[in-house]
Amino acid sequence: MGTAKAFGWVTVVAGVWEILAPFILGYSATTGAMVDAIILGIVLLVLGLWIALSRSNGSVRALSWIDAVLGLWLILAPFIIGYAGATGAMVNDIIVGAVVLVLEFWGAIAAGRGNF
Repeated sequence: MGTAKAFGWVTVVAGVWEILAPFILGYSATTGAMVDAIILGIVLLVLGLWIALSRSNGSVRALSWIDAVLGLWLILAPFIIGYAGATGAMVNDIIVGAVVLVLEFWGAIAAGRGNF
């Protein structure tokens, strides 16, 4: 299994975590944070699966770049949407966002080199 595909599976796990995090960490009453987490979680889950199961180097590379941007969004979302005061949501999104950003950036570069 190539680097980008392995990182796709990590993104699947991150997506599942993002969907569940508002309920596990107790910020489901913070509407903006919860909606953002669930939507981003679903998108990360779907794109991560697509990356992990894809046979096309071009698809893996493009989807890895999209996931990297979504990771950046997760880092910035608490401040843009305005739920930075919800500490659990903010910390969770920054950590998950950083992991997704770094791994998918790395995956996109690896896919560009043919290691998908």
